[in-house]
Amino acid sequence: MMRMIRPSLVGEDEGLSDDRIAQVAIDFITFCYERRAAGWPSLYDEMCYVAGNRLYRGLGYEELAQAGLDFTLGGLGKTSRLVNEVTRRHHRAGAFAPAT
Repeated sequence: MMRMIRPSLVGEDEGLSDDRIAQVAIDFITFCYERRAAGWPSLYDEMCYVAGNRLYRGLGYEELAQAGLDFTLGGLGKTSRLVNEVTRRHHRAGAFAPAT
């Protein structure tokens, strides 16, 4: 089942301003971080687990790729920057407790 995904800009003043990322990708990263508050690359492992088992809203690798999350070797640079940006924003907003 394919879902329509509405892209949105991550932020004009941030490092990913030219990349269009769907809100669902940002929400997916947040979901994974809340499950396992870890840094990169451990968070990538959690994201792969969640996507592989479709634990977030039934979304797998294909749907998340359409939303702007690339789990391939060639896309890891962009994905890691996005993950760092999302977790940094949440830390700045006080949304997450520090990882122990």
